[in-house]
Amino acid sequence: MLRPYATAGVALVGAGLVAVTPLDTPLPALPEVQSPAVSLTGAVQDVINAASANLTTMLNNWYLAPGVGMQQFSANQMDYADRLLNDPAGSTNEINEQIQLHLNAVLSGYALQDATAETRATILNHTMDSTHQLMFGQVAGYIPPDVDKDMIMPIIDYLGSPASALLMASIGPMISPWIALLNGITDGDNPFDILTNMSGAFLNGATLNLDALLPMINSSGYFPAGMNMDHLDFAFAGLLSPGANGMIYQVLGPGGEVAAEVPAVGGSIFQSVGIEFSGVPVMGTLDLNSAAIGPIAAWQAWGQTVGALLGSGWDGKGNVVVTPPLAGTDLPQLPDALDDGGLGAAATDAFGWLDNLFGL
Repeated sequence: MLRPYATAGVALVGAGLVAVTPLDTPLPALPEVQSPAVSLTGAVQDVINAASANLTTMLNNWYLAPGVGMQQFSANQMDYADRLLNDPAGSTNEINEQIQLHLNAVLSGYALQDATAETRATILNHTMDSTHQLMFGQVAGYIPPDVDKDMIMPIIDYLGSPASALLMASIGPMISPWIALLNGITDGDNPFDILTNMSGAFLNGATLNLDALLPMINSSGYFPAGMNMDHLDFAFAGLLSPGANGMIYQVLGPGGEVAAEVPAVGGSIFQSVGIEFSGVPVMGTLDLNSAAIGPIAAWQAWGQTVGALLGSGWDGKGNVVVTPPLAGTDLPQLPDALDDGGLGAAATDAFGWLDNLFGL
C-alpha cells in the first residue's frame, strides 16, 4: 500500500549590521529613497474575512437546531413513552429493537467499523462530499492482490469516519501555522504576511502541497494504464474550519418558501485529501477538493450525524429541508382508558396466594 510521507525543514537566519561614523566627520547627505507602498491590511483582511465566513457557517448550523443529536434523542424518548402508555404489550418489543438498532448505529458509525450499509451511507454523507465518496468506494480496487484486504479495509474505513474528523481537528490548529510558514517562504511572501497567515492558519487552516510526490506515485503502478495523478494536497484545519460534505440545509419561511440555505459542516481525514486525476476510465478527469474540519465543527457535525442515525431527517445529499426534532413534539399523555396490556390481571393471579393466606 502506498504511504507517501512529506517532511519539511525550515531555517530562518537573521543578521544585523551597525555602522558607526566618527562624530567629527561630517555625515554624508542621505540619498532620497522611494519606499514602495506596502499594504498592511490585505493579509489581515483576508484572515478576518475567512474567519468571519467560517464562524458564520458554524453559527448558522447551530441555529438550525441547537444540540440536534440530543434533541433527536429526547424526541425519541417522548415517542417511546407515549407508545408504552397507550399500548405497552404491543410496542415493548418494537421499542427495544429500535433502541438496539440506534445504539448499534451510533457505536459502529463513530469509527465506521462493522457498520451496516444504511449506517455507512449515513456516515459518509456527513463526512465527505459526493466526489470523495465516489473515490472512497474505489479504494479497495487499488489495493495490491498480495495485501490482506481484511486487515487494510478497517483502516481505510476509519479515514472516512467521524472519529477521524475529531482526530484531525484536535491536531490541525497546532500544525496549520507551520504549514502556513512553509507556504509563505516557498511563495516568497514578506515577513509581515507570513506572520499574519500563520495566525490566520490557526483560525482557518492551511493546505500542504504534495505535488513533489507525484512522480513516485504515478510510477508505482497502482493506477490503470493512462491514468495519472496530476495534483495532491492535504488540508490541515484551523480552530474555525467548517469542513465540507456537500449538503445544503434549507430553511423554510412562514409560507413554505425557502428562506435560507446553510452549507452543512462535516469532514474526515479522507475529505482533507485533495487530488486531481486525469485519464480516469469512463469519467476522464476527477477532482477532489480538500476541506479540513476544525474541533468546533467536528463536534457539531458529530451531533448532526447522531441526529441522523437516531432517525431524524438530517441526512441526504443536495438540498435537505430540516426542522428541529423537538419542534411540534407533544409530551406523552395518559389514554382515556388506561390499557395495561393484561399486566394487571397477571399481577392479580401471581399474588392470589396472598388473598388465601390472609383471608383478604
